[in-house]
Amino acid sequence: MITGTGFVGGNIAAKFVDEGVSVTALDLKPKVLDFLEAAEKSRKLSFAKGDTRSFRLIEELVKAEKPRILIHTATFLNPTEAYDTFEVNVRGTANVLELARRYDLTMVYLSSGAIYGQMNGTADICEDEKFGPAYPPREGIDNVSGAPYCMSKRLGEEWVAMYRALYGLRAVALRLAWVYGRGITDYRLNTAISLFLRKAIVKEEVHIPYGGDTFVDFVHVSDVADIVYNAATLPVPKDFAFNVAYERGSRFSELIDVTKSVVPGAKLSLGPGLWPSKGVPIPRGGPSFPSERHMSIERAKASLAYSPKFDLEAGVRNYLQWIEKNWDISSPEAVPFPKWG
Repeated sequence: MITGTGFVGGNIAAKFVDEGVSVTALDLKPKVLDFLEAAEKSRKLSFAKGDTRSFRLIEELVKAEKPRILIHTATFLNPTEAYDTFEVNVRGTANVLELARRYDLTMVYLSSGAIYGQMNGTADICEDEKFGPAYPPREGIDNVSGAPYCMSKRLGEEWVAMYRALYGLRAVALRLAWVYGRGITDYRLNTAISLFLRKAIVKEEVHIPYGGDTFVDFVHVSDVADIVYNAATLPVPKDFAFNVAYERGSRFSELIDVTKSVVPGAKLSLGPGLWPSKGVPIPRGGPSFPSERHMSIERAKASLAYSPKFDLEAGVRNYLQWIEKNWDISSPEAVPFPKWG
């Protein structure tokens, strides 16, 4: 059973179906992405409409479907209100956890690299490192909505860890880097890769005097799906939390170069400096805290057989193919671009 059928949850569902596992997907607004159509027709994948804040609804679904594994992806992605973020990301997690305990389910909790907060230095971030501050946001750098999101993921992880310690719940938390790939139909869910690819496809020039030095840990959604499957099916590891990223981070300037290499003729450029979170038509995107620090994946390699396959160029090329195939729901007509100032 998977809570959330967005692009991350959808790709995870596809991975489990490909491995011969039947999946029930719960979402407020279930949608069948193109790569899930065959699975739904084969009845290996079923959809249920519902809200993770409703304990009774989820329990009825668990009783009916009798899952062995519960993957919790449902989250408030772009929060603007701290209360709503708490309700979905914390209360919803508490509901799912209690059901996993009562019905003896293996649980994988999708956390976020945003959990680390405002980090200084340049060394790789390891899972046991002390978190940095989440608030107040750094003026001009941190997205104001990042603080509630960061805190909600910290609370969620603490609750999962407590259930694991007190009740022996089979559970792990995966701290995802900036996920991209097939299934994102709206550039606003991943402003950098999605926006630049769409601009390049329609041959619209983008020349921005800032942003090229912004450091980001990207990870392709297929690599995320692989480690989620491993975390759900391998013996429960000794450690609880795992970073999920690529082998190294990238800068936006590299993303521009990669985009130009996969879309010949693209006219894109960024100047030096960071991409600000305020005062620009498109914010940096998502509740992230920019730093110079890559999230180490050594623990995930050792304990969860994690081996990311998509470097940035391969991942962007793969994503481009999906966008072109689904242009009717990805084009500027379907998701209008903003006007640059």
